[in-house]
Amino acid sequence: MFDPTIYENVKVVLEGELYDRDLEGEISIVSREDFVDLASLSRKYLMKFTENENVYVTIELFADLANFSAEQLQLDQIEPGCEIKIYFDVPIVHEDDCAQTEEDIRSIWGYRPTISQTVSFPYASDVQDVSLTTHVALEFNRKINEDQISDLAELIEYAIQTANLLGE
Repeated sequence: MFDPTIYENVKVVLEGELYDRDLEGEISIVSREDFVDLASLSRKYLMKFTENENVYVTIELFADLANFSAEQLQLDQIEPGCEIKIYFDVPIVHEDDCAQTEEDIRSIWGYRPTISQTVSFPYASDVQDVSLTTHVALEFNRKINEDQISDLAELIEYAIQTANLLGE
């Protein structure tokens, strides 16, 4: 029998935590994607959910070949692990709302994650009624492994709190 990788162990706990919250009615999972990229030999797992049907949250788990190799070959040069990113899709009224969005996120997450925002809108012939959306990415710029598995519940809780705040 094979030994599961760090990525697989983290993925199982992340998925279980999210589905438990879905079953309890705290969130509603709207999509799940599980990718294996055979060209780069990387893996990506995405779970998208909403708490208030206004703000959508996507949690991404990613591991590449370097991390898999370091883990399997027990290389000392590379600390194996995987990365987590969190995305929020938030409707906004005006582009200037991005500053408030970042301030709201910082009130929960502090200055640990790097925050980037991309504003988009659907092309419409009537420019008076354009709806804007900001896609917010939180990047933690560090790897996680089984030692941080207990932190996943708190990470999900922060994501839900952030969605609630951004949805107000």
